[in-house]
Amino acid sequence: MNLKSASSFHTVRRAFIMMPDGNLLLAPEKSDLSHEQMLCHIGMNQGDIPNFMTTVPRGYYMDNDVCVYQGLDMTPGTIWRVAPTNYHVIKSFVPKLRQAFQVTDETNLYLGVRVGAVGTVWEKLYKTTIGEFMR
Repeated sequence: MNLKSASSFHTVRRAFIMMPDGNLLLAPEKSDLSHEQMLCHIGMNQGDIPNFMTTVPRGYYMDNDVCVYQGLDMTPGTIWRVAPTNYHVIKSFVPKLRQAFQVTDETNLYLGVRVGAVGTVWEKLYKTTIGEFMR
């Protein structure tokens, strides 16, 4: 996918955050909100956002792929990978992902990304499927 702006990418993908309270925070469809903006909209203190972004799984759904990651360092080439200690969190959210996006066991699940240029689709890493991950 060749997108011309961050807004283009952000309106094509559907962002989500796996909130510690068990709720799946979803960006509205065709929204260009970033994860940080989503957190600001629910009233999170700006000072708490950096730690949250590095410790709580978040991601997006696009083209029948689910991509989940944690990270904040925007240096190109940096890898944002889900910490294995958070795999249980992702597993607990799979029913909500199934409901929100109609994903199946065959849906690709990526557990990280390599930071690239803002507005481009970053390289998705650590590919599995929903079914394999849930085993």
